[in-house]
Amino acid sequence: MTNSIRCNYAPRILAILVLAFATCAPRLAISAAPPTAESLVDAAVKTAKSQDKIVLVHFGASWCVWCRHLDDMLQGPELGKLFADHFVIVHLTVQESDDKKQLENPGAEQLLAREGAGKSGVPVFMFFDQAGKKIADSLALPNRANIGYPASPEEIEAFAGILEKTTPRMTAAQRGSIVEYLKKHAPAPEPAR
Repeated sequence: MTNSIRCNYAPRILAILVLAFATCAPRLAISAAPPTAESLVDAAVKTAKSQDKIVLVHFGASWCVWCRHLDDMLQGPELGKLFADHFVIVHLTVQESDDKKQLENPGAEQLLAREGAGKSGVPVFMFFDQAGKKIADSLALPNRANIGYPASPEEIEAFAGILEKTTPRMTAAQRGSIVEYLKKHAPAPEPAR
């Protein structure tokens, strides 16, 4: 008798589960909005203060190849630990294509504009001290041009200067290992035409 009762209720239970899923699925498909730029940077500043580090904010987009190269350097196996020892790294998504605007962190574009990098292409990076004050950014080339991912000799030199300014606890040898990494991973020059 018990087995027949279970068998009689199984289709009803299945129907209820299907109805519940059909009712809730549209809400499940809508993902939560990304956190605001302000909340991420504020949390990073608090962490930096408690860990005696600097905040490094990386502005990027999903379509940006150079942003991925920068992420590989900041978090990859060769230098990730070195960067994590000195920085609290925050990723903010900006400048997405129209079909991916939902990926952008609210307020990130405004932060770029407020800090003078609103017209720069990505990647852009900024360094903030433990009080949340900007101490350097990637607009370190002549005429405040953006370094982006440091690939050319001039960009690598400018990036090394930023590291020296922003991370006094980082040794010259550690900065040298970053410079060597950048030289090793620089794109090959385009052939002359």
